[in-house]
Amino acid sequence: MGLLDFLTGGPKKDPIHITDDNFEEEIVKSELPVMLDAWGPDCPWCLKMVPTIKILTARYEGKVKVGEFNVLEATNVARRFGIRGTPTILLLKKGVLVGRFSGYQPEHILDDEIKRKLLEENNKV
Repeated sequence: MGLLDFLTGGPKKDPIHITDDNFEEEIVKSELPVMLDAWGPDCPWCLKMVPTIKILTARYEGKVKVGEFNVLEATNVARRFGIRGTPTILLLKKGVLVGRFSGYQPEHILDDEIKRKLLEENNKV
């Protein structure tokens, strides 16, 4: 980890861009549990969450698949989950919703929920 990573919360990696076309393959058929970030282009809180999403993508690489989708472009995905506001974070196991957060969420909250709802062995769907 370089100095910049240290000062900005850790290593970062871009999440997978989800569309209506790749949702089934990338999310529903994923062997890994999934965290999905539903965002909107005019949402300032969505922009504020970008570094957190990138940090969590790097932190859980190989353990949790992290994806993001623009609700104005992936309208079928947004409709499937009843997204009414952004940002919305969805936690899924084997394509089944196991957690949901609306509005800005700090990194420690999302980190705790990933561990609790997606990684704990006793929480099987």
